Amino acid sequence: MKPRAIFFDLGGTLMSMDRDLVAREYVTLAQARGATRDFTTTRAMVAALDDEIPARAKKSPPLSLDERVGEIFWTTLFADGWARLDLARDDAAAQALYQKFQRGHFNRLFDDTRPALDALKSRGLQLGVLSNFTANCAEVLQTLGIANYFSSVVVSALVRAEKPARAIFDVAARTTICAPHEIVLVGDSIHHDVDGARGAGWDAILLDRDDWYPNYSAAPRVRRLTEIVNWI
Repeated sequence: MKPRAIFFDLGGTLMSMDRDLVAREYVTLAQARGATRDFTTTRAMVAALDDEIPARAKKSPPLSLDERVGEIFWTTLFADGWARLDLARDDAAAQALYQKFQRGHFNRLFDDTRPALDALKSRGLQLGVLSNFTANCAEVLQTLGIANYFSSVVVSALVRAEKPARAIFDVAARTTICAPHEIVLVGDSIHHDVDGARGAGWDAILLDRDDWYPNYSAAPRVRRLTEIVNWI
């Protein structure tokens, strides 16, 4: 594997939802409703909701291609949190959580994101983002402080196609001066990232932070982003 360009998925790869921040927001909103919920219990509830997102998303229409579909998905998720805290559904509070989520208030970088990007950038590789994401992706990257690493940002909301569709990979490839076999996608989804990339003639690296796929061998598998340099 000797790539000239490396693209990254965003959510679950470079960043995640900060469960502590979301839990604190639930606690604050509960207090505004006259209810007291302890942080530890609330944080466990948020972690369970977060873990359910991939399975829920599989049952939903594409989240990034229709803003209303995405809003319904996330507000429903946040509303379900109230029931798990034994509180009545509060659509206004769920909407408040969604608005903060949409603005990137709950995003956090993984601790290996910057070191990995620095190491790859120092090798002269072109770096990009290729994500099933909303149209504000560039703004989110700015908020996270990593926008300057990337010469290309390709997102499904603007391309009107989601990974693993070949169309979005072809659009991303055209933002480089590379042949498809010279491009690698790093992502946490076998279906969307690895299979999609390989179907477009790219290489791929599976990021398996939680060791969900210990026996996976169809593509290189890493537990941390900083391990990528061992494969290029």
